[in-house]
Amino acid sequence: MAAVLLLFIVATVAGGLLGGGTEIGLFLGSAATLTPFVFLAAAAYLSLIHPALKYPAYLILLAVVLGLAVLSFALGVVTILPPEFLLTGNPDPAAVDERVTSQAAIEIFLLFCACTGALALSFTPLLRAVRIRLASRLDFSPYNRVHTIALVTVFALTLIPLVPVAVTGVPPYLSETFTGIIDADTTFFEGAVSVDIYTLFWTIVASFVIVGLFTTRKLPESLERLGLTRPGARELLLAVGFGLALVGLFSLLDLAIGSVWEALGWPLTDTEAFERFLVPYLTPVGILVASISAGFGEEISIRGILQPRFGIILPAMLFAALHAFQYNWDGIISVFIAGLVFGVIRSRYSTTVCAITHTTYDFVLFLALLLGFSVI
Repeated sequence: MAAVLLLFIVATVAGGLLGGGTEIGLFLGSAATLTPFVFLAAAAYLSLIHPALKYPAYLILLAVVLGLAVLSFALGVVTILPPEFLLTGNPDPAAVDERVTSQAAIEIFLLFCACTGALALSFTPLLRAVRIRLASRLDFSPYNRVHTIALVTVFALTLIPLVPVAVTGVPPYLSETFTGIIDADTTFFEGAVSVDIYTLFWTIVASFVIVGLFTTRKLPESLERLGLTRPGARELLLAVGFGLALVGLFSLLDLAIGSVWEALGWPLTDTEAFERFLVPYLTPVGILVASISAGFGEEISIRGILQPRFGIILPAMLFAALHAFQYNWDGIISVFIAGLVFGVIRSRYSTTVCAITHTTYDFVLFLALLLGFSVI
């Protein structure tokens, strides 16, 4: 365990020092987003052996949740502020219409209140009564510190990322300001394909640590806990078939959701803006990398780690929330339903079958985009 923790520390620090200018820098830097969760899991497991370590574990938990809240707040502020306020390099509010800045101030205040509320709700699983009530429906122990810390983390990752789009009505990554920042920086997407495959590597390593490899489980037990199996020919064909079927199913579902949203006058996801994020992947290699990294990375980390403890619905909610920076509510609901479907496949077969299904689904969508069809 000490060697793994040291590996993540060295990778994060070295990646930060080298920057994204080299492949080794990109590879090492890709560990950074997983490092806090690896340390959190390690501290939680070790606190079962050495009770005094529960205090560092809870401090790391607090740092992780606060960091997520700060990130969501910052992205929300970028969404709210007028583009000219950030893109001109002039932070003087007088440079923008007074009515606009007044409205922005109100929205930023609401954003702060919502982030604070989501932050507080994230810690409610620390209350024994809340854990006991949830444990009556889910397969976790309300008295196990590892499960408690995991539940707080799941609540935070589910609630906090939803705040910016809930307050502003616009996903941060599709806001006018954010897209303006991308347009102003021609190097923004450099290395995106490499980062995806490197992040998949670190995600797999982190997932094994998070389920207790090197602490409470050996490798065969960790593989079983994650639901990773060697698929036979029948399972492989089923997974590919499921993926192809889901393309048709969700094409119809997205049309239905879009029709309802338009009828109600609610804002839809700006597909044109979103597809700009996919441009770096629209090559044969990029499509393959993006599909595998999303299919296996998301399924191992969500359905593999979380579903055995927290059921199908809660991980599907987290899965949807993690897409809230790039989708509006129509897309978030569609992703949630997809998460439910993937969860059923995981429970009936394995995480491996689920990951191949997800990979096939993404591959077909990316391929359609490459061929000029708008399917997102």
